[in-house]
Amino acid sequence: MIKLSLIFCFIILSLCVLAHNETDNKVDKNHDSISCASDEIKTVVGEIRLVGNKKTVDRIIFRELVFKKGDTISRKLFQELLVQSRQNLLNRSLFNFVDIGCSINKENPELTDILIFVTERWYLWPLPIFELADRNFNIWWKTKDFSKVNYGIYSTHNNFRGRNEKLKLLIRLGYNQNYFLLYEVPYITRKQNLGIGIQVGVSQSREIPYATQYDKHVFYKNENGVALKEIYTKLQFSYRLGIHDFHSLAVTYENYRFADTILTMNPGFVDGDVAMTEMLSIVYLFKHDYRDSKAYPLDGHYFDTEITKRGLGIFETSPDYFTVKSTFDFYKPIWKRLYWASSITTKFSGGTNQPYFLTRGLGYNNDYVRGNELYVADGQNFGLLKNNLKLEVLKPKISTIPWIKTEKFNKIHYAFYLNWLLDIGYVHNDHENPTSRIQNKLLYGTGLGLDLVTYYDLVFRVEYSVNQFGKTGVYLQFVAPI
Repeated sequence: MIKLSLIFCFIILSLCVLAHNETDNKVDKNHDSISCASDEIKTVVGEIRLVGNKKTVDRIIFRELVFKKGDTISRKLFQELLVQSRQNLLNRSLFNFVDIGCSINKENPELTDILIFVTERWYLWPLPIFELADRNFNIWWKTKDFSKVNYGIYSTHNNFRGRNEKLKLLIRLGYNQNYFLLYEVPYITRKQNLGIGIQVGVSQSREIPYATQYDKHVFYKNENGVALKEIYTKLQFSYRLGIHDFHSLAVTYENYRFADTILTMNPGFVDGDVAMTEMLSIVYLFKHDYRDSKAYPLDGHYFDTEITKRGLGIFETSPDYFTVKSTFDFYKPIWKRLYWASSITTKFSGGTNQPYFLTRGLGYNNDYVRGNELYVADGQNFGLLKNNLKLEVLKPKISTIPWIKTEKFNKIHYAFYLNWLLDIGYVHNDHENPTSRIQNKLLYGTGLGLDLVTYYDLVFRVEYSVNQFGKTGVYLQFVAPI
């Protein structure tokens, strides 16, 4: 997937150069306009018409609107509700562009009719897999070992049946194998607030990290078989209250079987003396989302908290502990093209000893101090503060590509942002690692970055940073920094 992402990044940059700007480039920061012709102090909502939703059923769109037919609203508030409704629709990741306009009803001038025009995305993505088995691209670049390659197909059908359902199928072969099927239905009730999802899968890996030394993973490779085989299932129930609040409760079953050799090299790898672990877990997640854009926010705030209880006393080999992880993100326009973003993430664990293979501190997924991408800091608890000062180098632009006929791809938006970054983090581990220079110590990093933001929620970042040791590096990333 790393190589495909780099190729896609090059294609997007080329299209931005070749595409010609549309006649009207004076668009707002959300890429298109919202207008209302009414000058009345009060606005009564009339007919609401939808245009462009060839696949998406109407009720999915109406679910995101914060007004309805018959509402009487002050004109100032009505303009705000139009903007908010448009942002809600864009954040569903169903449409590339959304225009909302209004006009006086000819038959009844007291009413204001609403016209919502959407440009639907391409929803079916049967993508070939060519990815690196290492933890991230920057780790792989140190060795450039092409034997650590995974290949296969990853098929995603978003907006399945036009109801915002998700259907995913993964068949991954090569160095590490993984097969899974996921199906999510966001709404199963008329009120569109309850949802359900199920996932089943099996994976096996020839090489896995069995310890951490000098702040880097040490790997065990089984030359004649697999180092890890995992079977997992998940049943999830979700509840979306209004627009901004989301709850989910999931029950998961996981079965891990490891090569016996791993326990001789690291007795703390699992909680016990058998090279297998079987567990049931309950995961509760709450999200409170007021961001103007999920893919690359510039204004608003976001909060989530996840509570995980691993081990319910059913299986003898199951660990018994819980974790609470919370994130708060804040975004604020400062002046003209200048923006600020901050993120605070904390994780706390309690219960009996966590096995090594489930202990995750900083250096995993998006939880890392920039400048320390090559390191991992294992621990039960951590705190992480990320900061970004953004300069809008190129305002969001809309361009068309004349030789592409389908509207799902021939109209693109793109923008560039220059970033100054400053991150601070701390990981606490109950078990002191004498080889670690970052465990139970303050970590920090600073530097500059350049972000490309474009359609289909794509973000490409290149960052130059320096860490607490004075080491510098250039790193590539494919999600928003905060």
